[in-house]
Amino acid sequence: MDLYIQFGYGMMRMCEELVDNWNDSTVILSPRDLSQDQMDRLSNSIFDKGGKVVLDPQFYIPRSDHTRLNAHGFWPEDYQTQLFNQSVISQMLEVLKNEYNDKLNTSFFITPGIYSSDINEDWYNLNSIILNEVDKLKIEQPKYATICLSNEVVKSEELIHLALEYIEDWNVEGIYLVAEPPNNNYLIEDPIWLLNLLDLVAGIKLQRKKVVIGYANHQLLCLASAKADAIASGNWLNVRSFNTDRFNAPPPDGVGRRSTWYYCPQALSEYQIPMLDMGYRLGVSDQLATDASFNSSYSDVLFSGAQPSSTSYGESDSFKHYLQCLRTQSLRSVKPTYEQTKQSVRMQFETASMLTDFLQNNGIRGKNRDFSNVVDSSLAALTAFDKLRGLRLNHRWANL
Repeated sequence: MDLYIQFGYGMMRMCEELVDNWNDSTVILSPRDLSQDQMDRLSNSIFDKGGKVVLDPQFYIPRSDHTRLNAHGFWPEDYQTQLFNQSVISQMLEVLKNEYNDKLNTSFFITPGIYSSDINEDWYNLNSIILNEVDKLKIEQPKYATICLSNEVVKSEELIHLALEYIEDWNVEGIYLVAEPPNNNYLIEDPIWLLNLLDLVAGIKLQRKKVVIGYANHQLLCLASAKADAIASGNWLNVRSFNTDRFNAPPPDGVGRRSTWYYCPQALSEYQIPMLDMGYRLGVSDQLATDASFNSSYSDVLFSGAQPSSTSYGESDSFKHYLQCLRTQSLRSVKPTYEQTKQSVRMQFETASMLTDFLQNNGIRGKNRDFSNVVDSSLAALTAFDKLRGLRLNHRWANL
């Protein structure tokens, strides 16, 4: 399972540095955060460093009032009739193809998709119009249909299976899947939401389509058990977890206080720097330090022998360290067989559980980013998923 970079605000230099270090990665460009000129410049730089780009149209909220998003040439002006107006959709797709995807040389074409709070005939008809118009354009790149689902849809077994029935008929090579978490939480405590997401990804893979999950974080490493092709993540929480608020104009006082976090990959948890000071004081910093196999030098200064809060570790280091570690974990996650993958993911989660217990017993806690808050729901979802899909995945694994 690959890790794609979900572009977030202020990530241009970071993307260039990470792709240069990795020599291969895919960046999902964000119209909300980049002008067309910036996309052109960043794409050329990414290509020079051996990477690829794709474009997320971010058409989740058609009546969005976000000025940077609305300023793009593909964004339609007719908000009253656009949902089922074939000519408006056709014009939008033509601009996306000719002025964006072709010029940016994207590696696959992501179709626009609307945030959906139900799966019904209207949803099917809208997507059918979009995909029929896409077929008329004779796009050379592989086509990925966007599916953006509300929390309520993801929690409904009936709606997930109905979506799978509709998707089976679509003439696309892949699905770009975006799922809203319950209560806009960063980490998910609802095992049914996790189980249904696993089930949806597995169902799409069994249809011989690729699946990229957008706006993801380390908890979704569990999707390796469904053989997802990639998860995408970025710097800020709003590109690690989907929230429709991101695609509307921010309030005037929308910038709050920011803290610097450290991702401990073996604990699948993030800690603020004062918590690392606690580990330093108690002599357990070695339990928090990132293993050299992750090839992340960004956090080395935190464990160099000085008190962590006195070091130069900053916000940019935090973001790059997180993505470096998550990429390593993603690339390791899918094994040659389903059984091996299942056992590996379970062991990773159980190890994180034991370590977070140890750290909490030493006063080291990750607040709402502590994996101990969600480990039981994650393991429960994996167990139920194995009962539902395990036999078939075990049989089909090599061909997915």
